[in-house]
Amino acid sequence: MKFRNLFRKSTALLAAAVVSSLFLAGCSGKTEINTETQKFNSGSKETAKTAKSELVPFKLGYLPSTGHLLYFVAKEEGFFEEEGLDVSLSNFDGNTEIVMSVESGKLDAAAIGSTSCINYIAQGAKLQIIGGIMKEGHALVVKPELVEGVDPKDYSLELLRGKTIANVNLGITDIVYRNVFENMGWEIGKDVYFENLESAGLESLLNNSIDAVSVYTPFRALAEKKGYVIINYSGQNEPFGDHPCCRNLASTELIEQHPERYVAYLKALIKAYKFYQENEDETCEDIAKYCDTDIDLIRSETYGKYISSTPDPELKAIWIWYDALLNGGYIEEFDLAASVNTDLYLQALKEISEAEPDEQLWKDLLKHFDEFNVNYTREDYFDIYDDNWKFTGGAKS
Repeated sequence: MKFRNLFRKSTALLAAAVVSSLFLAGCSGKTEINTETQKFNSGSKETAKTAKSELVPFKLGYLPSTGHLLYFVAKEEGFFEEEGLDVSLSNFDGNTEIVMSVESGKLDAAAIGSTSCINYIAQGAKLQIIGGIMKEGHALVVKPELVEGVDPKDYSLELLRGKTIANVNLGITDIVYRNVFENMGWEIGKDVYFENLESAGLESLLNNSIDAVSVYTPFRALAEKKGYVIINYSGQNEPFGDHPCCRNLASTELIEQHPERYVAYLKALIKAYKFYQENEDETCEDIAKYCDTDIDLIRSETYGKYISSTPDPELKAIWIWYDALLNGGYIEEFDLAASVNTDLYLQALKEISEAEPDEQLWKDLLKHFDEFNVNYTREDYFDIYDDNWKFTGGAKS
């Protein structure tokens, strides 16, 4: 396709930019961040709680999704306070308003859809992706009559031939399923139809002309409770396994002014990640305070299929999403590497692991960081497609 040569020409530049940005950050930023973080961090949960007036205000924006659980756990379990932050959480209905609030400095950070993150940065917004929050978490839901008489083991996207899917421009359906159908050899508008709507949730299925819609957690489980059927999970489709849903976004200006605050913020999320891995009941209770959903649905969506939360930026996954947007003509080529700040997360993780060198989870997260941020280059991505951009089976090992 027309972008393939452009990809190849820019590969070396992007890969070099990533290496350069990591190297420069390591040489010029880490020592300063270390020093400031030591001054900034009050040291213990007890100290932080007894000196609340000394905590630094930090404003976070989120969507009411179980996938944003790291925020909820870090707040409710005191990890933000432990790291010297007085965090206030603000609920938003959509990505546009929340991105604008981050760019203007009204929010210090927010969980924002990957498409919105990349799209706004591509348009020149002075923003940086500093970490992960939610992976996958979407499902294609259909009306029960569409699968009537079909054994669940035979559910497949083939059942959607000739059907209409509710779609939001630049939403998960738009990016994942357009790509998937095209790789199946289907023509959009002939073999399957997309109905573009301003908002496409479960209510879309009340429309007689709509057969399917993509929804995110916790609405996947809610859909099943209402009698709808999940026919496909977004993460089932290559190359979108482990695809990013939301990323942690912050303004470049605030990061440059207060890098120590963002290291502290990410340390709290890393601690929340450990808590979520080890304390299922308490995690679900924390989520329930922010998501007005039945606790059993919260549990199934938090610890169920094709959904996970991680504080790691996962540059590898962001690149795949970026390339899908670029290949679809949604964005123009830009220097992605300059807008993904992996240094803050790595610094936070190193400080935690140095304080607890025997903790296996910290070792696992450091290994994961290398795999998804350091030891993977965009050049590897070319080998998963043929010359016609049909998926061939996976990146080279």
